[in-house]
Amino acid sequence: MNSLIRITWESNLPIYEISQSELQKKGIQCLLIDIDGTLVSRKSTKIANAVKKWISESKKYFSLYLISNNPSKKRIAKIAKELKLKYKYNASKPRKNVTLSAIKEVGFESKNIAIIGDRIFTDIIVGNRCNIKTILVKRLNRDGFPIKFNLTLKIEKLISFFIK
Repeated sequence: MNSLIRITWESNLPIYEISQSELQKKGIQCLLIDIDGTLVSRKSTKIANAVKKWISESKKYFSLYLISNNPSKKRIAKIAKELKLKYKYNASKPRKNVTLSAIKEVGFESKNIAIIGDRIFTDIIVGNRCNIKTILVKRLNRDGFPIKFNLTLKIEKLISFFIK
């Protein structure tokens, strides 16, 4: 597969079902986490209890940093404040400038950093461009459950098949 669209770990799970011990086994010490679709629905700022619990537990093992393409500082700041995490908004993924600044800020080696997101053409590509691990998760709906059918991801996978 083209190195830009290579997925280190396609979990087929929502973020809150990702095993922290599996992440540790992969040598990960820092997680850059997408927000819209990954932690909350794109149309909500309500964070599901399962997501809050996963974030709280993950803080014991990893440095966590939120990174979002969303241009609304107010929206992203609200979510980051509730989770007590640093963040970058309006990241323009797959452009790498904002992601590289977050990587520099966290201070870990690239080999120990992973980005978690629900999109190939933003989260996965920027992770590969920044030479960090990539983890694809299922997109969440308004209730915090994984959506049953993700048309965007199906289209991205179809296009990816032809760019191999």
